[in-house]
Amino acid sequence: MRRRGDSETAGHPLVIPAGFPDGFYAQGHPYGLYDAVRAEGGLVRHPALPLWVAGSHAAVHAVASDPAAYRSGDGILIDEIGVPFDTPPTIMHTDPPDHGRYRGLVAPAFRPSAMRRLEGAVRERIRALLEPVEAGRPFDAVAELAVPLPLQVICLLLGIPEDDWPRFFRWSESIIPGAAPELSDEERTALRMEAGTYLVEVSNERRAAPRDDVISQLAQAEVDGDRLTDIEMVMFLIQLLVAGNETTRHAISGGLLAFAENPDQWEAMKRPEPMPAAIEEILRWTTPVVYFLRTATRPAVLAGREVAAGDHIMLLYGAANRDPEAFGPDADRFDIMRRPAVPGLAFGYGPHFCLGAALARMEMRLVLEELRARYAAITVADEPVYNGSPVVVGLRSLGLAFA
Repeated sequence: MRRRGDSETAGHPLVIPAGFPDGFYAQGHPYGLYDAVRAEGGLVRHPALPLWVAGSHAAVHAVASDPAAYRSGDGILIDEIGVPFDTPPTIMHTDPPDHGRYRGLVAPAFRPSAMRRLEGAVRERIRALLEPVEAGRPFDAVAELAVPLPLQVICLLLGIPEDDWPRFFRWSESIIPGAAPELSDEERTALRMEAGTYLVEVSNERRAAPRDDVISQLAQAEVDGDRLTDIEMVMFLIQLLVAGNETTRHAISGGLLAFAENPDQWEAMKRPEPMPAAIEEILRWTTPVVYFLRTATRPAVLAGREVAAGDHIMLLYGAANRDPEAFGPDADRFDIMRRPAVPGLAFGYGPHFCLGAALARMEMRLVLEELRARYAAITVADEPVYNGSPVVVGLRSLGLAFA
């Protein structure tokens, strides 16, 4: 069966599109291209852009593990190559030791113990979202479950009033390239400015009157004796908004699609023991973040090729997570009993490993627990529609029916 997202590169000489246009991901990850990159040794020169493309698990893992040799501060997206930053746009653009100091400010809010305290509230949200879903009635799993749940949870963490939650969805959509193609560049800019203004105002309120939420924690935090500036506060909060919303929603919806297309795996979910492995397999299978860039700080040999200082490397996480060398000859099969010997890379690796990993795993676990307690089967009711983003790929709509 042809995999969703296969391209004409499968079985043919390697062809990489110039610039990875938005439409290139209109059917999800282009796994045919990923196969071709790995067939070329896992690291190839892009024919039109000044970068290497890394698609093997070994190459992506090696770069992500070594921030001294491969830095983030020179840009993590293609359109940031050669663009200087007066201040890092996000924590992901920082390198050690600055990255460690910044990360330490927000990390306590995402510790497993903090997630356990939040679990009851998240379960209540899931049950409320599933309450109107009737067995046999087609519903859009993206609009009715995968979008609202992570958005509600991150807003709860930040301490955002419920009346403002819909605005956060629009702001999040405006930040991810290609996530909302209906928005013009002017509309995107206006939404981003609106988000920044709102977050600065809320941050100032929490500095004056702190509460038990992440914004208050950041507003009171200090870096080397100095409190965060307004720009640094917005940097953190925008990052938390996007990371806590976009990626988790695509993992949830993509995971449900995988179960609908593989009913034997939903049967296996009826037993309690597959849960941890199932979550890791969903993350591997969906890999919402397409890529980030790193820049070599010194000459190196990567995947048998000579990389020069200043060279940019594109880390294709979805390619790495389907690498047969890492996950076995059945890497293209969705198997919730998989026990790989290597780590999945959906959350990245090394110092930039996703801060919200415990939160995302907790949300996914609770969704699966609630669904398997209610429904014996999941089927596809309508053709899935992808967002086409070349940065965070996932579903814009997914018609499912439960039985």
